[in-house]
Amino acid sequence: MKNKTNLLSTIALLLFVVSCNGPAKNIKTESPNLKNIAYDAFIYAYPMMEQVKTINDMFAFNNMTPNVVAMNSKFPMDNVGMPIVAPNLTSMTGGVFVDISAGPVTLEIPEVKDRYTVYQCVDVFTHNFYYMGSRGNKGEAGTFTFYSKGQQLPDNGSTPVLLEGDFAFVVVRIDIKDRSEVNQVLAIQDAIKVISAPTETRAYPAYDKEKAFSPKFVEYVNELLTEVPESETTLFEKFKSIGIMNEVKLSEEELKEVQTGIDSAYLAIQTETQNLNIGNGYIGATETFGTREFLNENYLFRAVGAHFGLWGNSKEEANYFMLYTDGEGEIRFTKEELPPLSDIGFWSVTVHDENVLVHKNEYDSYVLTMDQMKFEEDGSLILKISSKQEEGNWLYTPGGKMVVLIRAYQADTKKIGTYFPPKFIKK
Repeated sequence: MKNKTNLLSTIALLLFVVSCNGPAKNIKTESPNLKNIAYDAFIYAYPMMEQVKTINDMFAFNNMTPNVVAMNSKFPMDNVGMPIVAPNLTSMTGGVFVDISAGPVTLEIPEVKDRYTVYQCVDVFTHNFYYMGSRGNKGEAGTFTFYSKGQQLPDNGSTPVLLEGDFAFVVVRIDIKDRSEVNQVLAIQDAIKVISAPTETRAYPAYDKEKAFSPKFVEYVNELLTEVPESETTLFEKFKSIGIMNEVKLSEEELKEVQTGIDSAYLAIQTETQNLNIGNGYIGATETFGTREFLNENYLFRAVGAHFGLWGNSKEEANYFMLYTDGEGEIRFTKEELPPLSDIGFWSVTVHDENVLVHKNEYDSYVLTMDQMKFEEDGSLILKISSKQEEGNWLYTPGGKMVVLIRAYQADTKKIGTYFPPKFIKK
């Protein structure tokens, strides 16, 4: 069995992402002064730096190394009671940090047709640039070679996957119903392999918060990128004046101007993050995460997503709806108010404390999946959330402040963008 790594605290973040439903403003410099340029550049760079912070944590605490598969072998319910934000209680997780700086990297995955799997590929910009798995390649086995333009692909019959930049992270989630399936999932995890990779890798930036929020933040972009993205040459030409992909010497007054732009940009990100309510008190992820083409230069959207929760799935794959509330009560779904899904979609509900943690309870009541739910004759559903066990669709809460989290996988993309669940009705 290959080296297994505990990715609990980090992979949990992948499942705790939210976004907003309405359009945020794209960054547009009003005049060519350093404050405005720094404002735009910080919004552009912020998601990249948040990713550096997360990957540094994984290097430090999970012993992750480039181009080596690292899987979490624990049954999801064993994460209950641990200090993990919004743990996914229906999947076993893991990942691969990909470094193609010295040449292409080939990943092999097994055929899995009996359960949901997803391999979410996130690039250095935090774009979801590629997917494999149940939806991505219909659960088929395959080999996939990550490469950049100018690199020679190996003659191994693999599927080429073009990557912008030298680094990527492949997030792996494998569905599991109960403990009887642990060995089956472990076998799937063991069959995920990096079968070809260069022996050399490139140094990855070390995260420093003070640096990330100072005029030196430009160094992160310079360390991460070796070339300007083809579609953003005009943008980077503007960024040159503050030292991105360029050497400059700024005066103290100019540095103060840059810092003012940084502070304004971070305030804009925080402000936009506070506007995530999509209806009935829910905040939801539908439009913030995706490919470069999907985001279409909406850099503020990308920054907001990273601020609230890094590595959110594209809406075709998974969507998340969170409700911060308190007390006990129920959510009543008519048939039309159920999450809109594709033919192979499914959804689940979990209840967390106010810090989005899950605590052990005497009822072992932690998650309800669609296949466990009991629907009324008219297709409606009543979800009960209380401190005492009830008949039907029931989840435990001790009372007080709580977070209800609804995960909808493989949704109907034409409808999910305007969807939000029904309100929570307190007893």
